[in-house]
Amino acid sequence: MSPQTRAPWRRADRGRLLSDLVSAPVVVAPTDSCEAVDVGFRTRWTGSSVLVAPREAGGPYGMVARKDFLTTMTGRYGFGRSLWGRRPVADVARWEVPWVDVRASLTEAAERLVGGDGYQDMMVTGPDGGPVGILDPTTLMEALAAELAHEASHDHLTGVTSRARFVDGLRELCASARDDGGAVVLAFLDLDRLKEVNDTLGHSFGDALLHSVATRLAASAQPGDVVGRLGGDEFALARLLPAQTPDDPWRVRALDLGEVLRSAIAAHDPGLPVPAHSRVSVGLALGAGAHVDHDRLLRDADLAMYGAKKAGGDRVRLAGADSGPGAGPVGLAGLAALPGLDLAALEVHYQPIAGTADGSVREVEALLRSRDAEGRLAGPVAPLDRAARAGLSLELDLWVLERACADRAAWRAALGDDAPAVVNVNLSPTALEDPLLADRVLGVLDATGTPHAGVRLELSEAATEAQVAGALPALAALRAAGVPIALDDLGGAMSGLRQVTRLPVDVLKIDRSVVAGMLDDPLDALLVELVHRMAVEQGMTVVAEGVESDAQLDALRAAGVPLVQGFLVARPMPADALRAYLTPA
Repeated sequence: MSPQTRAPWRRADRGRLLSDLVSAPVVVAPTDSCEAVDVGFRTRWTGSSVLVAPREAGGPYGMVARKDFLTTMTGRYGFGRSLWGRRPVADVARWEVPWVDVRASLTEAAERLVGGDGYQDMMVTGPDGGPVGILDPTTLMEALAAELAHEASHDHLTGVTSRARFVDGLRELCASARDDGGAVVLAFLDLDRLKEVNDTLGHSFGDALLHSVATRLAASAQPGDVVGRLGGDEFALARLLPAQTPDDPWRVRALDLGEVLRSAIAAHDPGLPVPAHSRVSVGLALGAGAHVDHDRLLRDADLAMYGAKKAGGDRVRLAGADSGPGAGPVGLAGLAALPGLDLAALEVHYQPIAGTADGSVREVEALLRSRDAEGRLAGPVAPLDRAARAGLSLELDLWVLERACADRAAWRAALGDDAPAVVNVNLSPTALEDPLLADRVLGVLDATGTPHAGVRLELSEAATEAQVAGALPALAALRAAGVPIALDDLGGAMSGLRQVTRLPVDVLKIDRSVVAGMLDDPLDALLVELVHRMAVEQGMTVVAEGVESDAQLDALRAAGVPLVQGFLVARPMPADALRAYLTPA
């Protein structure tokens, strides 16, 4: 590693310096009389010792200890001053004075102290060997004890609280919450790429990253917070929350804290090179009142953090608490509390899906949209990303589902059989990880009075195999309850083709990129034919997405694809506009 790429940081000693502990030295001449020194001790000097200048150039310093000197001057029968008053102080000084360099640690100073000939003051010297102060043993040992206590309760590398002390602090916060009826939020943080930094740049850069993270966490803390390093690349912050209000619920504060910490770690540290940075996965747990327990908070926050990391990292996940105030499923309240997500700015638009044979609209797809501060319509990426980071993907999907069910009912009431029979609603990849997926989807359908067959759930091909595998029981339960399932974006990445026979799906949707290339690329044309053949063999239906020209429609009709979706049919539109679009002339 070249000097230019060497890590710019090393751990600094956070203990007190010797220069903080010494008293300014009083230096007297060796020829000064004991009487003059006696007067100085009793009227001017407050230190426990004074130094005596060397008797010859380059010689050692002497030392006169206050207590011993005053005893000598008093004398056994009170004649000490008569015997010693006019004699030079050099005659009563100790000339073998223990000394320590001012740059030494407290531990090194203590070793010199116990290795000497008694528990006595030490001379502290500067780089040039001259005296800079006097250190008395009591001050040294008290400071050393405080430093050792700090080292025992704090992480040696980063300086934040150690795991054991953090758990003690968390336990104390939980006790306060139980006594006062408040809540405790625990944020569990795990760096997303410390191993990569260690492997590519070296452990010195990894240590620098850990120190930087600890510094930024400490800067994000409020008075009363407990910040600690739990081990490896895991950190935690716990905060006591006072009573919640309807306008400021605990979950709002918890999610806000998680986002503050995630953003703090994601921010650039000018003291680190860009490759040495890392983002962080944040798991949150919330406990309230008599039901808060530090062990449960640690478990829940750890599991929530794991979910954030499994979903791709750089995310915030909020776990549910056991029971009591503020506990239970996150629900719409948690979604509304998500920082940066304004439900009032979200809209659901609908894109018609038409038959290739007669052009009639059979169904629609519900598409999430958002409006910016100027009222301009934007896509779903920003709200979906915010919800995914907070572990609220299913909450947002259910919000869209509920809106779609209400709009479907309104169309059926106004248009009768001319209304679309099926509304397609997308499920985010991370929503597949929710163990209550089937129950919560069916709960929305039943609460809105929507026939189970009236909504089709679309699975994105972007979902990982692990996410899909974990959701198989829920998908099978939904399908068994009469809710059809579609596999979206098929062919865009080719991986979804392997899932067709493994998944409980009823509809295959061909990705727009395949449709766009099918007229010019024989492979895309073959892929359309292959998907249609697979669908026929499995008893499924095919929808082609992104149809924008009559030539594409003709080719899809010739290939036997029964349903199409795209700008050629209609652009996405609000619910009222769709009703007008479908109203017979």
